[in-house]
Amino acid sequence: MIDEVELLDIAISNIRKVLEFDPYKSYSGVNNRDDFKQLIASDPAFGVLGLDDDRYVIARVGGNLVTSLHRKLGDMYEGLFSYLLQKSFSLNDNDLHFSVEVQIGDRIQVRSTDGLIKKDKFNERIPRNWVNYQGIGFEVRSCYQIGDSKRIQADYDMSLALKSCEILPIMLVFCNTSLKNPLSRLSKSWELYEGMQSFNLVQSITGFNLYNFLEDNSHILKQEIDNIFTNF
Repeated sequence: MIDEVELLDIAISNIRKVLEFDPYKSYSGVNNRDDFKQLIASDPAFGVLGLDDDRYVIARVGGNLVTSLHRKLGDMYEGLFSYLLQKSFSLNDNDLHFSVEVQIGDRIQVRSTDGLIKKDKFNERIPRNWVNYQGIGFEVRSCYQIGDSKRIQADYDMSLALKSCEILPIMLVFCNTSLKNPLSRLSKSWELYEGMQSFNLVQSITGFNLYNFLEDNSHILKQEIDNIFTNF
């Protein structure tokens, strides 16, 4: 049975991990935005140009914070989806992962699915065009913002490796603001869902409306995000 309290805890705990990120740790003696502005003001290349400005600081240092936030939001959506799969298909954590080898540059790396439904766990919610596979492998992203060609190729190759094992590769991207070129390429190898398509698919196979759940708890989640930016 799906416990919405547990589901909310997954969301909040992942968002709160961003508070552990220190965007100023690379700068000795700098602990906050005011310290960083003073550092820039004394920098001979930047101070004379007036870059000790909140807008510059937010753009330069805040970019790292946003990157950290996006990573944890990715973990959040993966955690929410994994929980729903486990509850809906009577799976444990080990059941969710199927590992394949892919090449990233000159390195071989083991990649594992974020979710997996094996054929013996299929039920009436599994779409008819999926039932001929030995399993369904899921890759979950909050948003696809990777522009690195090697990483994109690795994601592409992962889907091919899954197909070779008769595992249908499904990529769920929950945002509508991903980089378009990577998704266009990946859609040729993955069965790719984006934005509300992803939320609708989750509801279709688990019976749980994840989007409505997030909407119902939006005030709580927005407060968590506000705390992150306030502390920055």
